[in-house]
Amino acid sequence: MIDVLARRAASLSAILWRRIAAIDPATPQWQFVARSVLAAGLALAAGFALQVEAPFSAASTVLLVTNPNQGAVLAKGGWRLIGTLIGGVGATLLMAFFIQTPALFLLGFGLWLGVCGGAATVLRHFRASGAAVAGYTVGLATYGALERPERALDAVLGRTATVALGVVCLGGVTALLSRRATRTRLEAAYAAQLAKVGRLLSDVLAGDRAAARGAPELAAGLFAIDDLLELSRTESPDVAVRAGAVREGLAALFGATLGAAEWTARRLDDPALAPARAEIARRLPVAIGAIERDALAEARVELTALRHRLHAEAEADHPPAALIALDRLLETIEDVESALLGLMRLRARAVHRGRGFRYHRDWGGAWRNGLRALLAILAGGAIGIATGWSEWSLLPLILAPYVVLLALVGNPEAGAIAFVKGTVVAVPAAWLCGFVLLPRVTELPLLLAAIAPFWIAGLYLLTIAKRAPAALAYLVAFNTLVGATNPMAWDAAAFLNAAFGWVVAVLVTWLVFRLLPHQPHRQARRIAAALRRDVVAAMQGRARGGRSRWEHLQHHRLVRIAQSLVGDPPMRTRLLAEGLDEVHLGCAALRLHAALDAAPIDDPAGAALALAVTSPGTAAPALRAAARTTDLPHRIAAGLTDIADLLDRRSARAASC
Repeated sequence: MIDVLARRAASLSAILWRRIAAIDPATPQWQFVARSVLAAGLALAAGFALQVEAPFSAASTVLLVTNPNQGAVLAKGGWRLIGTLIGGVGATLLMAFFIQTPALFLLGFGLWLGVCGGAATVLRHFRASGAAVAGYTVGLATYGALERPERALDAVLGRTATVALGVVCLGGVTALLSRRATRTRLEAAYAAQLAKVGRLLSDVLAGDRAAARGAPELAAGLFAIDDLLELSRTESPDVAVRAGAVREGLAALFGATLGAAEWTARRLDDPALAPARAEIARRLPVAIGAIERDALAEARVELTALRHRLHAEAEADHPPAALIALDRLLETIEDVESALLGLMRLRARAVHRGRGFRYHRDWGGAWRNGLRALLAILAGGAIGIATGWSEWSLLPLILAPYVVLLALVGNPEAGAIAFVKGTVVAVPAAWLCGFVLLPRVTELPLLLAAIAPFWIAGLYLLTIAKRAPAALAYLVAFNTLVGATNPMAWDAAAFLNAAFGWVVAVLVTWLVFRLLPHQPHRQARRIAAALRRDVVAAMQGRARGGRSRWEHLQHHRLVRIAQSLVGDPPMRTRLLAEGLDEVHLGCAALRLHAALDAAPIDDPAGAALALAVTSPGTAAPALRAAARTTDLPHRIAAGLTDIADLLDRRSARAASC
């Protein structure tokens, strides 16, 4: 038996040493781990030197904010500091009014967290994390102050100081030891996506209808570029002042993607389209090749010439169906050219500010997330007070960040389970470090050497997407439970009390999302309903801001629907197809109303258009009759016919479901 155990131990030891020998410090993964450990150690050392109350909290800030991307570090750190300052003000006010009445304090904390959690739901990028931090900072800043009210202000200032210290240390290390490579990635991704959209249009017009199946992935890729833009503008002031122009180009690229996908439902054999298709087949591949060679000026010359030729074709006398098709082609080429212009403006010396774009704000989800956060804080506080637990304030302190942050991910319940796993692993690791290793060290270098391996393990797992949530929970719980301070206090009872609180808190977090789950199907239906309301507004002529801004908002909604239903592919496919039909209908309505600005319609046509809003299932015959029998300009008649065709397509899809 002993021989068997010895052989197994030797085998495991050999495997471990092989893994260690295989570590390549030159890989980006291990460089990120090294930077993070260095920054966390620097923050901890600075905390000791400056004699802040909880120096380990500065290291925890580093472990929470760290990211392989320099732009993400700067953005996360900046918004975390802003959120901490706002949360500190909120904590000061709550303690000023309710510090003597824990029940009212919990209610105020829950309401504050609910408001901040709702704000985090409707904000985008790192602003959302700033709102979340503002919410849960109240719990972190007031921990222990309820038992000692005279230290309330010191607790708030101490929390703000440790966060600022961690952000500065991580920002400095990252700036010195990493490259600003996001702008290069942004330009490369933009150019690649532009070429893909151009190739999609070329393939579809050549008769390859199957090529349009990749349109949803292209749309999702465009919002990935928007995320890169947000990182790059944080890294580079040059990109920051050009972000508006880049977003204009991305909005145009959305329009081009939509225009290319629409041709799968149109006839390509119309003789009236032959000259336009031939010109596109001749010039568009040349422009795509120029973009791939980075010859943007050459590509713009080709696209400008193509646009002029299509404009001349669209102004000629054509039947309604051909006129609609030519208008579509012209719009799509204009969008491709505008997208190219956005890339050129990103690289140009002159600054083009651009205009702002709207994004979908899920107010229904914000209300639900805010209410969940309020109930979680009240439940956690009630459990602690009812049981008479001396460390009851630990429950709302841990619940607050976990409930708010998990509400922002696609599968909060799975994230909560990962947090439970990470916390359970952190408890014995913290015991080993805090009660076995640290009592044997007397100097700061030895303390850092003892803690660093535990940080390295968590940071390495943080680079693996599947393990990242558990790794994050492990790092935070481990660092807090060890609680490196000067002088260190070795209190086993206090450790077990805190460990029990952490485990209970993450279990309650999981229970909260089990009882009040995230509802992706309801969220997707809310977004689809908002899209339909905007289409109705476009049909009524109430849409504002131009076609590009309107399309951009609807594309964002389509991407949000796809993200919400990633676990239900059949429903995702159905809702996206219905959403694309709605967007096509809205775009047709925008074109029609743009034509109506120059030539108002008569009563029969106006009545048919109103019927398309109130009774879309029966409006198509009336629209076609109005287009045929009334004395309307040719383009307006074509617009009415186009809307009738799109209504028929929507009705046919609804009947087939």
